[in-house]
Amino acid sequence: MTRALWLMAACVLAAGCTDGGADKAAPAPQRPATPSAEQSSPQVRPSPSPVASVHSEGRTRVLEYGDLTVRATPESSGVRTEIEVANTNQRDATYSVQISIADGKGWTAYNRFWLQDVPPGKTGRDEAVIGSGDMGPAPQVPKIYVDEFTPLVDRK
Repeated sequence: MTRALWLMAACVLAAGCTDGGADKAAPAPQRPATPSAEQSSPQVRPSPSPVASVHSEGRTRVLEYGDLTVRATPESSGVRTEIEVANTNQRDATYSVQISIADGKGWTAYNRFWLQDVPPGKTGRDEAVIGSGDMGPAPQVPKIYVDEFTPLVDRK
């Protein structure tokens, strides 16, 4: 089950906003218009898979995908990116999440978030400004990509 969740989340989600490291720039990756779990791992067919939902809350773009929520808000020096992961497991869990933010025209930045020891039934949160002023103007309508979502559940 954990492997299936990881594979579902590892597929790239184009949602108009991605999260990246504040000082890290990545080359603009070629992303499929409608990613699927089959594209990232043809031998595994998760069932049922979460459906990505993207909407705006003012200037903030919001991506909801299963237990993961990503918010991206443009700022002058980059894109403030906030993540939340709800631990629906019955044990503590640690999450490795890599988010990319792009504008669809070449501006792309990313960040890896590490949420440690999230108790069962609780939500882990973190935030960072992705990108920098050196990269040029931050996207005003950011695209969010989930590059990796790996839950690690305690075995105790």
